[in-house]
Amino acid sequence: MDKFNLNELGEIITPEIFFGEHHYFDADEELFPMAKFIKDRTDYNSYIEPDRIKFLYTDKLQKDGSRYTIGHLIVRSDLEKMVNDEFDFIAILSYNIWKELDVENKIIQLDKILCGIDMGTIDKPVVKKQATDSREYVQSLKYWGFDKVLNSSEIVHLAAERLVEQKKDETKSKKIKPQ
Repeated sequence: MDKFNLNELGEIITPEIFFGEHHYFDADEELFPMAKFIKDRTDYNSYIEPDRIKFLYTDKLQKDGSRYTIGHLIVRSDLEKMVNDEFDFIAILSYNIWKELDVENKIIQLDKILCGIDMGTIDKPVVKKQATDSREYVQSLKYWGFDKVLNSSEIVHLAAERLVEQKKDETKSKKIKPQ
């Protein structure tokens, strides 16, 4: 990766998770250090506070329009923060896609999610979600390069489509059990 020396990040270990009745699992151990890594190396995400973000894995796939994405960002409401003020945002990533990505694509995809954080300005601080610019964030596109970001998004979309097809095939094979 041209922008970062990934050796500085250390070893990235995606845990092995088996989803059952729970559809969400804690992802702080892997994603928090990656978010700090991104914060420390990008001007446009330098204001984020990774310790105010709860990171989760899910077994659910996420779509933005007709395209699959790695996940999404949720802004916690004032009411939710009255109960627990530990986090402002929840970043939810599709685990089955995430675990297939190499480190460079993981960094690019997490960077895209972090671009969704809008903390306002010093004069007018707010906690809200920023809209994408045509399904990508222009800052991320400029920083990483259009080809890298678009290729990374295509890898995510194709991986999700493959998972959907595998699930359909599994369902069909269960219905057509030989007797």
